[in-house]
Amino acid sequence: MIKNLGELCSHGRKELRRMLLPLADTLLEEINAGNIVKERVKLVGDSLQIGSQKWNLRRKRIFVVGFGKASLPMAQSLRDILGNRIIGGIINTPFPGNLEGFKINVLPHPLPDKRTVKASREILEFVKKLKKNDLLIVLISGGASALFEVPNNMSIGEERRIVDKLLRSGADIKEINKIRIAISAVKGGKFLRYVNSAHCIALIISDVLGPPQLVGSGPTYPQSYDISEIVEKYGLQGIPSIQDMGSISTECTNVVLADNTYALKKGKILAEKMGIPARIFPHFLKGEPSQIYRHILEMAEKGELLLFGGETTVNVGNSKGLGGRNQEFVLYLAREAPKNSCFICLGTDGIDGPTDAAGGIGDDLSLARIKKEGVDIDKELSHHNSYYVLKKIGDLVITGYTGTNLADICIFYQAKAP
Repeated sequence: MIKNLGELCSHGRKELRRMLLPLADTLLEEINAGNIVKERVKLVGDSLQIGSQKWNLRRKRIFVVGFGKASLPMAQSLRDILGNRIIGGIINTPFPGNLEGFKINVLPHPLPDKRTVKASREILEFVKKLKKNDLLIVLISGGASALFEVPNNMSIGEERRIVDKLLRSGADIKEINKIRIAISAVKGGKFLRYVNSAHCIALIISDVLGPPQLVGSGPTYPQSYDISEIVEKYGLQGIPSIQDMGSISTECTNVVLADNTYALKKGKILAEKMGIPARIFPHFLKGEPSQIYRHILEMAEKGELLLFGGETTVNVGNSKGLGGRNQEFVLYLAREAPKNSCFICLGTDGIDGPTDAAGGIGDDLSLARIKKEGVDIDKELSHHNSYYVLKKIGDLVITGYTGTNLADICIFYQAKAP
């Protein structure tokens, strides 16, 4: 999964890198969305079973639509489980692929455009044609907000400007998705207005901390919010503070298959199989990396692996630097890393900011290596130019498409003194 694993193990605190990197690599394999679907979703006779819930599939035609970074591997595994019971489907994804019986729409991320609207309308027409006794399975994962969208009373260009402003201002995902719900004709459960089938199941791979209704801006979760404070906070104009849900007759059962905590628990199990004590800290990564990295350093216990989950936010303002929140976090840790420590911060989807890196790795030798290259780490951090720094010392973690999206993970380990 980690394409440059050998290179990353060839310098720095090698013995610790050779422990943490294979662990992170195996973890990414285990939390692939396709593997999660096969682990959680079962076909038992004529029944679809997920945990304690069952749905009788006898005499039902099954159709599938999906949107998100993990939607294609989810669909592939569902196809393996249900076979030709699935009549057809449409997937909106940022990554190319093929799947028999499915139309695959490859679309831009993180900002939608006219292609997104066209592909999303195609899904709406598709679900309008279902019959009442048909079963619709909706596959939702992080990234769906950008990959499935029809704006309400504004152009897609106007919507892009609003979302881009929020992203650059360091708004957290909950704030962004509440705004997205307000300006969309399909988010916040409004997608269900178009579904003709009476039976709907949404399978969710969650990249959101807390309740899952904001994953992909909740196309199958009827909801609305008073967003007046968010509008004022970020200087947004022309957005209604109250949303009209309209009439929804289709009920949808929403099932969360996995979330960030699921990933952390998998990491803990892997570490303990290696004989390393481990603790997990869900919902820890939030706020600016510059503000929270010290908390990790304060919590470090020698000989114990710490796994932190969540998503930090970076207010880049008008900065022209190149980087991502995980790369930036690694550099802040590297500035004050204790002796014999190593750490990896990455996006489980393989994407960190507008870069080709999933994140970065660092250790207590990184700062000296950065200085040796003649790089002023404080200057580059102030310009949010973390990609440049980590590339200079060969510490970008490159995975490419991972086939999942369970938010971010930071793994920290400090060895006991030899």
